Amino acid sequence: MTIMASATITPALPGMERHFGAATHVEVLVRLVLTLPAVVIMVVAPLLAHLSARIGRVRVLLAGLVLYTVGGGSGLLVGSLPALLVGRAVLGVGIAAIMTTATALLVDHHPPAEHGRVLGLQGAAIGFGGVIAMLVGGALAELDWRGPFAVYLLAVPVLVLVSRTVPEAPSAVRGPDGKGAGSPWTPPLLGLYVLTFLSITAFYTVPTQAPFWLAEIGGAGPAVTGALIAALNLMMAVVGLNYGRLRARWDYRALAVVVFASYAVGLVLIGTAVNLWMAAAGMVVVGLGVGLSNPTLNGWTVAAVDPAARTRALGLLTSVLFLAQFTSPLIAQPVVDATGLGGTFVLAGVLGAAVAVVLVLVAVLRR
Repeated sequence: MTIMASATITPALPGMERHFGAATHVEVLVRLVLTLPAVVIMVVAPLLAHLSARIGRVRVLLAGLVLYTVGGGSGLLVGSLPALLVGRAVLGVGIAAIMTTATALLVDHHPPAEHGRVLGLQGAAIGFGGVIAMLVGGALAELDWRGPFAVYLLAVPVLVLVSRTVPEAPSAVRGPDGKGAGSPWTPPLLGLYVLTFLSITAFYTVPTQAPFWLAEIGGAGPAVTGALIAALNLMMAVVGLNYGRLRARWDYRALAVVVFASYAVGLVLIGTAVNLWMAAAGMVVVGLGVGLSNPTLNGWTVAAVDPAARTRALGLLTSVLFLAQFTSPLIAQPVVDATGLGGTFVLAGVLGAAVAVVLVLVAVLRR
């Protein structure tokens, strides 16, 4: 559901721009429809995490599902761009509530030995969700620009299922007074927030810059670009399904090294590609890193924080994640202007390699 927030409506943007063509600053406002939820999530995720520690995770999750349905589905009905933007802001609040509580509830109801497996399954679900979002959103956009907004109504059956089947977190992990305890600002957690920012900043060069680069090196149109990004998400899903076994063999630091090493290899392959096949190989390698990134950083965060501060730490992690999504294209654009699209991918790969090396050096120095 969270990955559908942006991917689903991407194919609808040209039709939306034509429909509201008479509006002032239509080009900027239509693109803001895509990015506004990320801005809202950055701001409200830590606040909702704190609220969930006080009143209960399930209550916040249910409220988030209602807001997700109302805000996301509003695109089927509203008649102006300002009203559409209000709906997207409401959607952002809903997504923040879902992201800060769902992962916490997963680990609340499983012992630490099971965290790798369940977070891997969550990562697989995100990957498959990305494939479905790209395919269904494109098909519905062919019918009408409002079509992809119908996908958000899938939150309704999820809302029913959560209300009937998901128990509240045990009071022991929320704090005896319901307010929570512990700090989400310890040095290890701050380091994990930085790793999350760097991971998303490097990875997000793919969805924001790849369509232009693939068209440049191989004349790829929207269908081919969508298929290659869907392949990345499929690789992410495959990794998620096997993450439990990987976690049983390697610790979080070793898995994080693989994450950034995969970014390094995959992004350099994409940036030096001379044809679409070479770029596709790079996409698959990046997909390996993305598939490992979500369960590794979430699991490492959960392991590094007092259970009572779990949702607050995950709320900050969510905020950082969407801050990176928002700023990645802003950081990349001057690099694109200076070095070109290929050079931007290569430098993003160099960033991944540098982080991997630092993680290895820190591990060596601590022995």
